[in-house]
Amino acid sequence: MKYEQILFKTLLILTVLMAECYPSQTVTVRGIARDSLNNLIAISVNDTIRKFRDKAFENKDWKGYDALANNKNLFTIPDSVGNYVITAKVSDTLYFSKEKHVTQKYKVADIIRDNIQVLLKRAPCIPNKECDQKTPSKLYIFVGKKINVTSVDTSQYCGDMMDSEYKAEYKIEQEFSEHYPSSTIIFTSYDHNSKYEFDFRNYDHVLIFVGEYCGDLIHLKYQFFPLYKTAEGRWATPVKPKAEQIYQLDQYTPSKIDFDQSVNFDLPYNLTEEQIAQVRTYKFPEKYYDIKDHKAIPIMGRYAEDLVKIWKEICEKNKE
Repeated sequence: MKYEQILFKTLLILTVLMAECYPSQTVTVRGIARDSLNNLIAISVNDTIRKFRDKAFENKDWKGYDALANNKNLFTIPDSVGNYVITAKVSDTLYFSKEKHVTQKYKVADIIRDNIQVLLKRAPCIPNKECDQKTPSKLYIFVGKKINVTSVDTSQYCGDMMDSEYKAEYKIEQEFSEHYPSSTIIFTSYDHNSKYEFDFRNYDHVLIFVGEYCGDLIHLKYQFFPLYKTAEGRWATPVKPKAEQIYQLDQYTPSKIDFDQSVNFDLPYNLTEEQIAQVRTYKFPEKYYDIKDHKAIPIMGRYAEDLVKIWKEICEKNKE
């Protein structure tokens, strides 16, 4: 037994000495890496994956990322008990990382020499606020003009967030419910990968629904309607076929509305006749829009006051 231990230590010392003498030498690194809950972690040579990802976000160019992430000479994960194997140069550094944990990094030579075992520790985090309130203490329904909407960094929260979080500031231009004691309002909104037309951030004016839950103002998820001025100065929304189905509006007949001349939606110039026909059928139906000079001009819609009544009626039906 002593002979085997001496032989192992001798081989280890020889490996380290060779590594220090030949830093460009490629070696197979074997070790153990876990987090505090024995979950899988990521191991990257020279932090290659993160560097590429950060650059890709900046340049909006993800070409080559999949090949890089699947390159076993640059990236690997341990097995279910934490054992990992990766090939790297002696001069390389291995980065051990996991979301919401403190990243650790070690030189390959040090891992081999000191038989380093990695145990990632949980990073300091912000506890998620607990709120079991189902019905808002107050409900604010208003026409809001966007002042600012910013993304909230949720990576520091202790719990996993499936939704994106936003901090929104709006000017209140017309109220339809309880009075908010200020001309501007700041609230939190959550969204889960909404398409462009269903993302409230993409509109300057919206009819929006904000409730007070456990002292915080929260946008009722997905509850809003984009608004535009009519020729007579009222607020209204054009008919959108997809929204008709999603918000159960198709059972409420829209009104003929003379929108302001500035209200129109561009159609691409490179569409074929067949594609134009599809757009007219599914996005800008003839009974709701006039098409002139590659623009869809809304002729039917619903006034903000009617939308509020419809929304309340639908909410009551959904409670039954």
